[in-house]
Amino acid sequence: MSFPLAHGSVPPMVTPMTEDAASIDHNGITTLVEWHIEAGTTGLFVVCSTGEMSALSQDEMVEIVKIAVISADDRIPIIAGLPFPDVERKIEVAKRYEAVGVAGGVALQPFESPSDDDTMYEHYARLADNVKIPLLIYEHPRWQSTHLLTPALVSRLATTGRYFGMKDCTGDLLRLTAMVDAGKGQFGVMQAVQEQLLSSLACGSTGACATASNAYPHLYRRLYDTFQAGDIQKAYELQGTMQILLDMYNASGGPKHVLNRLGLPINVAARHTQKITEEQVRATDILVAFVKEELAGL
Repeated sequence: MSFPLAHGSVPPMVTPMTEDAASIDHNGITTLVEWHIEAGTTGLFVVCSTGEMSALSQDEMVEIVKIAVISADDRIPIIAGLPFPDVERKIEVAKRYEAVGVAGGVALQPFESPSDDDTMYEHYARLADNVKIPLLIYEHPRWQSTHLLTPALVSRLATTGRYFGMKDCTGDLLRLTAMVDAGKGQFGVMQAVQEQLLSSLACGSTGACATASNAYPHLYRRLYDTFQAGDIQKAYELQGTMQILLDMYNASGGPKHVLNRLGLPINVAARHTQKITEEQVRATDILVAFVKEELAGL
């Protein structure tokens, strides 16, 4: 690809499913990949928490990756999650991803028990030794009590030439800055905390991997490009707009409902979810109206 895997806007993509959520919706994935490409998305992270990774079988994970890769057709990179605590399953599924042409793997931190830097390094080094694809690290807030990456560990992993970035969900800007420094230009840090996207870019973050970019990906790419162009005032205004939208998004029925109301043929069905409330329906309608207005002005 013409750009690194951990730069720009890389949404953690939802997983379209059939109406009963019993199987993966192939046409929905294809439509969604096109939506993101048209919006300027620089890459897609599939098989993630937003994509209901914990509810997917390994076969479904590979199925999603294969359809996304075919749909993207080398226009943007598809990176895929390895959401397992143990390295054995990470290796097994990563090799299957390789076979269908994925651009990179995103390895969830080991979370079965607390560990130290050396144990974490051995885990990630073993994965890298057994697969060919470029690798990134997925720090998930649910397991932040186990052991997060440290700047020293990032430095060691970046030096291997196999790990190219991470998704940071902590929102700690001092830590993010230390990670950027430790990576020495070889390791990208993607910010997931959406309230801090602009601040993170100013601290050296290489982009965003944020849930709400499923609903309005064009704004995430615009904020990134505006900051890179040096127009800080406009970037600040965009961050303010996105903060307002984020409040709506958090009150809505979620990204599948937003996408469905925007006219994309994405079923709202999901696994392990409840029916949305009337308040969520209203919030979804308000957000959809705003996004449609934004899209009409492009």
